This record gives sequence, structure tokens and C-alpha cells, in this order.
Amino acid sequence: MTQQQLLAQLQQWQQRAAQHHIRLPVVWQGDKDSLLAQIATLLQLTQPEQVYWLGADAPPAATDLSAKTAYQLLGTECDTLVINAFNGFNADLVAASAGCVKAGGLWLLLCPPFELWQQQPNPAHKHLLPYPLDASTHQGQFVSSWLTLLQQQNIFLLRDQQLLRHLSWPELPTWEKPEQPYITTEQQQAVAAIHRVVSGHRRRPLVLTANRGRGKSAALGIAAAQLAEAGKHTLLTAPSPNAAQTAQRHFQQLTPPEKQHLLQFMPFDALLRSDIKADLLLVDEAAAIPTPVLQQLLHRFSRIVFATTEHGYEGTGRGFQLRFQQYLNEHSPNWRKRHMQQPVRYQANDPLEQTIFNCFLLQLSASHSEYNRQKPTQFQCFTYTDWINQPALLQQVFSLLSLAHYQTQVKDLAAVLDNPQLTVVTLQQNNNLLACALVSKEGEIPAQLAAQIYRSERRLQGHLLAQNLAFHLARPELAEQRLWRVMRIAVQPGLQRSGLGMQLLLRIRQLAQQQEVFCLGTSYGLTAELLEFWHRAGYQPVRLGSSTDKASSEYSLLMLQAVKSDKQHVDFMQQQFAALLYQNLQTYPLLDTELAISLAEPDNLTALTAAEIDQLRLFSLGQRPYELVQHLLLRWFNLHKAGLPLNQQVLFAALLWQRYPIADITIKQGFDGKSALMQHLAKILRNSDSFLPHC
Repeated sequence: MTQQQLLAQLQQWQQRAAQHHIRLPVVWQGDKDSLLAQIATLLQLTQPEQVYWLGADAPPAATDLSAKTAYQLLGTECDTLVINAFNGFNADLVAASAGCVKAGGLWLLLCPPFELWQQQPNPAHKHLLPYPLDASTHQGQFVSSWLTLLQQQNIFLLRDQQLLRHLSWPELPTWEKPEQPYITTEQQQAVAAIHRVVSGHRRRPLVLTANRGRGKSAALGIAAAQLAEAGKHTLLTAPSPNAAQTAQRHFQQLTPPEKQHLLQFMPFDALLRSDIKADLLLVDEAAAIPTPVLQQLLHRFSRIVFATTEHGYEGTGRGFQLRFQQYLNEHSPNWRKRHMQQPVRYQANDPLEQTIFNCFLLQLSASHSEYNRQKPTQFQCFTYTDWINQPALLQQVFSLLSLAHYQTQVKDLAAVLDNPQLTVVTLQQNNNLLACALVSKEGEIPAQLAAQIYRSERRLQGHLLAQNLAFHLARPELAEQRLWRVMRIAVQPGLQRSGLGMQLLLRIRQLAQQQEVFCLGTSYGLTAELLEFWHRAGYQPVRLGSSTDKASSEYSLLMLQAVKSDKQHVDFMQQQFAALLYQNLQTYPLLDTELAISLAEPDNLTALTAAEIDQLRLFSLGQRPYELVQHLLLRWFNLHKAGLPLNQQVLFAALLWQRYPIADITIKQGFDGKSALMQHLAKILRNSDSFLPHC
């Protein structure tokens, strides 16, 4: 086939793809310069309105995706997406960007011949490789594994000017389209459900979920347009203005100019700072917004719709299920959910969607593994070279990690297959996966390099424990030791709280003892439940990150467990951490007070003198102002905290440790102003006879 014939054939395939309402997946192997020249000619012939380009050599007319994130692609669309894989293959962006291609659009992967490509390093995954690995020379297993799956998919496969495989065209879509402006019946039903949020009972939020391309964002815009027709004011928020474009576009197309003001976009942080009111709040791509922000929006607005993509490559989609929907159960038990299944941008049997789902292991499903406590379990370890012979188990592992952890992404799959220092450990019974964990082998840093980390002259990728010990904890000598970090741990949802997580951690510890690991560690977004879990496993907190995670708004807690190290060594670091955290609590404004009580510990406690006790007695009788005895109340609380009920501990810690404004505490604790709060504190002191015998 000549070049001219092949390009003409590509145009005909695109036309047929539009008729079948699908996207056209084409994988083209060959010489880089030759393929780039042919693509330039193709783009001149077809003149697509919007071209996205991932990789090097993007033409001026194309939007270069290389510097973008998956979040920035939400809600955007293109006619043609070209992936130039000759200089690297970014798995995360390839998976995310596929959702942007419209029906009749072209998804075109340019790459070397497969037998050459799978033998080459992948510089695009350099951020996944730990020191001292060099991405320009290291050959991982991701590309090889991905190509094995790719060749099983329904795609057009070209090599130079030769067609190696023809696409098996799906049947023409047969669904009956509803009346305009709806594209599917599900979309029409979703809009009706949004209307019920406005007209029905208050405090009954709607959660609208779908995979990419199901028309959920369009449903928001259609509903807002219909509400504007009735004079209703709607607010719209999203992780970014780009993510709200689809909803806004549909609203603008359906709404006359004089009513365009009735849909107003506001960033979620500005929305929370304002006192603006509306008939309805629409939250698009809610899974990419921090959970605490969603919680605040839920309490701030009585009529609200959360629309979101729930899928692995969106990064936080699973967190929306795992965390926020549980919060809805507790605080808005009458909330409702609609899931949109039927695609809008393309038909249900779209070959590109199936290719992406299958090649990136995004077909997530919970396993129904059975566990018999009376029978033994099997503990196994897998490194990056083992998975080529274990594709079914790899799918199970990645599905379990995605179900259990809100930030599991395609890049985690790529790391498992490319990073030789990353080990997957599994707990199985009768070949059923019960639990798994990712363990990162770190440390063993040369002394000179550890000293440079300590002096802030170097940072090492992939050595979080060593980096923290050398720099933040000022212990560079510990970075020289062999360290293991438990990055993720997951138990099948139906088997949680069966002791399997503890059993898996015990097996990891036993293996670490055999390999003379100095310390085990873990770092995670701090919650009360996770803190209690890791405490029970024998881990001690040694550092709390100073900034919160963008997705969860949680501080990151680093915990250690001694293995070869003397336990007293880790105990000492924990005590140092607790005392330092107490002194710096005000630098953690979003830290939950109960967690602050669990982690911080005041040092240098001194007993109150008789005169100081008398001052507190007078405060308890209303004869001394709070400001005069505040420092004495702090010392009294520090001495006797353990003897107080938790609710009283939280009150004193918020006031005296975290120094929250009194006005904020009175609102949160339900007191009718400062006077009522002071009276409550005085009553606590009067009832504390064992501490204040003269009260």
C-alpha cells in the first residue's frame, strides 16, 4: 500500500468510525521520521478542529499534553489524539487522555516495531524509578507487558505501509434517542433526578456517577438551563475551570442571553469563603476535590448534586466511594445515587475504551474470596520480572489496590512493572487473593550522599524513609541502613477486620528480620482509623508532614517499627516527635483535635504551686478572667489530661494546644457565646476535686 493509499484509507476508517459512533484506535509501528512526516500530511488532509499530542515533536497547531496532568484533561475533548512513543510512554497520561477523544475521532499511537520497543528504556517513567537507577538505560517490564495485552485488543495495527490487523467493526448502535436536548434516556433520567433535588425535600443530595463519556457533565448543564428557564439560580464548582467547561457549554447553548447569569461558576475555595446563596449547587468531577471540601459544601448547601467520574485513572475516584459516600451515609442518610452506564460520546462497544480498560487493568471488580481461619494461608513475594508469567494475579492485585486506596493510579501499575526495588507481597488461600501490600526497598545510601541530604544539598527519588531520616529527623546515619517502606496494604473488602492485614504485616516483618532490615516504615494520609491500625501493628509515629495532601486534605504521618534496630531507638524518636509536635501544633491548622491528642505530648511538666491552684479555684468560681489564668489552665490540663473524658480533652486541647479562636470553638462545640464556654470550663474545674482540693 502506498503512502497516499494508506492516508486515504485512514480517512475512510474515520468516516466509518463516525457512522458506528466509536473512536478509531490505530497503532502504527515504523521509523520515527517517516511516521511523523506521514502524520503531518494526514493532519493537513483531515484538518481536525482539535488535535491533542502526547510526546515529543508536537506540531504548532496541536495541544501538547506532555506537561499536563490527568486532572487537567477532565471534561476536555479532541478530534485526534497522537501519542508519539518513540521517546517515552507515559502510562498515566495515555490512559487519562484517551477519554478526551470524541466519536469518529482518531487515537493514533506511533511507536517503534514492537520487538525493538520492548527492549528499549522508557524515559517517561523516570519519576517511578528510585536512585540510583537511570531511566535512560533501565529496561522495565511495563512496555513489554502492555504490548502483550495490546496485541489481544480490537485495533487497527500498522507497520510502515502494511496493514497487519483490521479492526472488527462493532454493530451500528441501535438505541432510541430521546427528544433533544438529551442524547440518551439515562441522561434524561439524570436531569429529572437533578430537578427532584430542587423541588423535593432539603438535605437529600444526589450523587451522579459514570465512567468517562457518559454525558454526566452535559446533564448538569441541561438541568441548569431548564432551571434558569424557571428563574432558578444555580452555582457550579469543579476542580478547575476546564473541568466545568462541558456543563457550561451545554448551559450556554440552551439558555437565552438574558438568563446566562443564572449559572455561575465559582472555584470551591472561593465558594466556601463566600456567603452566596443559590437554589442549587452542582459539583462536577467531585472525586478530584478534597473530601473535607466536599464535606463542607454538603453542610453549606441544602440542595446539592455531586457528579463524578469513578475510575482508576482519575486518581481519586475510588476515594469518593471509599470516603465521601460513607460520610453521606452518616450525615445525609436520604442521599440518592444514579449511575450512568450508556456512553454518549461513543457507543457501548467502543474499541478504544475496551483497549484502554484492558491494557491498563482498569476493569475493577471486588473479589468474593472466602477465608477459612482454620486453614493456612500462603505468603508470596513478587518483583517486577515475575508478572510476565502472572497476568491474572496482577489484575487481581491492581484491582484490590484500586478498591482499597483512593489514590491508586495507572502509574502505580507502571511502578510495579518497572521498579525493581518495589515488591508485591500477597496473602492467598487456595489460590484466592486475600490481601496484598506494596513494599519499597530503600536506604543503604552512601555516607557522603546521606550527609548531602542532611545538608539539603541533595534529594533522592524513591527513598522516602532515608530522605526523612536524614533531613527532617536529622539522622543521616540512619539513611545508610537497609530500610523497607510499606507503601500500600489492602484486604479484600468482604474480609476486612478479619486480622488479615495484621497477619500480612507480621509476615513482612519476619521476612525483614531474615534480610536484616534495620527498620520498617510507612507513610500515609493521617486518619484515626489508620493510626489505630498501625499502632496495633507495632509502628511508632516519628514525623508529621507540614502540608496536606491535595486530594484528601490529610497530613502525611511517617511511622517506624524497629527490626534490626534497638526498639528503644525508635521509642526515643517517637518521644522527640511527640514533644516537638506539641510545641508546633499551631502550624497544623487542619489537624483533627483528637489526632493531636493521640500524637502530641507535652514535656517538662511541673506541678502547680498552691498559689497557682488558688488562682484556678478563683477562676472556677467566676472571680478571675480566663485571660489571666490561661497559662495555668494549660499546665493543669497537661498534668491531668489522661484523667479527663475525651470530650473534655478535645475542648481543652482545641482551646489551649491548638489555640483555635474562642468564637470558632463556641460554634463547633455548640456553646452560646464565650461566657457559656467559660462557665463550662469553670464547672469542669469545680468537679475536679482530686486535682483542685480547695474548689
